[in-house]
Amino acid sequence: MLQATKNKYGIETLKTLNVLYDREHWLTQEDVDMANRYVELIERTRSETTPQIGDRLIYLSRHGDYYGNALIDSMDEKKGLLSICEQPYVPFVWQSADNIRLSVSGGAFHHVKTDDLKFNGWTEGAFKDWGHCGSCAHGAVTFTAKVPQWIYREPEPLYGDFTTETYRRFYLHKDLEARNLYQSLDIAFHNEEDFRQFLQDYEGTVFKGNWKNQIVVWCFRREYVFLPLSEWEKIDVPAVERRLNFHPEQVKIVKDMEKHITYFHRIQSQDF
Repeated sequence: MLQATKNKYGIETLKTLNVLYDREHWLTQEDVDMANRYVELIERTRSETTPQIGDRLIYLSRHGDYYGNALIDSMDEKKGLLSICEQPYVPFVWQSADNIRLSVSGGAFHHVKTDDLKFNGWTEGAFKDWGHCGSCAHGAVTFTAKVPQWIYREPEPLYGDFTTETYRRFYLHKDLEARNLYQSLDIAFHNEEDFRQFLQDYEGTVFKGNWKNQIVVWCFRREYVFLPLSEWEKIDVPAVERRLNFHPEQVKIVKDMEKHITYFHRIQSQDF
């Protein structure tokens, strides 16, 4: 069990998390005392073996979606189920018996079995409650407490270990009669040659889609690196031509195989 922090905040340290609140309502010692009581309560009730309301988790959907700050917002102890919010706003907190309850906005919400979560370490979780001025505009005081971080992966993942934590995902529709052979909301390829070049540049992997003529592509992320010509020439990889922003350009491509990033080293314009 975690050793609870006592008197974590003073007025000045709590102000850093509540600049707007302090400007409009003046942060007081009463607000500090409230935050410190909550921090001690939350940290005193945390456990590495039993998930609790207010704990955070990494939630991985079977479609590869990665949510690194999901939240346990409620629980049904009799059924052994937890309610999980994928992308929560900072939750409102209040004390209930010798623990906490939350009011959470965000989404989407799921129910998972308590036993399916695995402890992943400790992290800082943000909470808030109304300050000394009560319920009013910008009247909530935000603070953080140390809470467990769990990890949960939905069963039967569709794309193996690919997730949006470090990869990009595209849903592409193939149409032989359209202007672009492959099209999505985010990207398009005029012909098969362009598509294959993209797969090569970004270490792309193609999966069957959810319906006819759809494919799912997982690939490296992209970053541009602009360098003076003298520095660009020192990069020990061959220059290749790629069309960037609709114009052909000489670039040098370097890949980070661990972080899953393709770096396009470009010559910095003299106007920069």
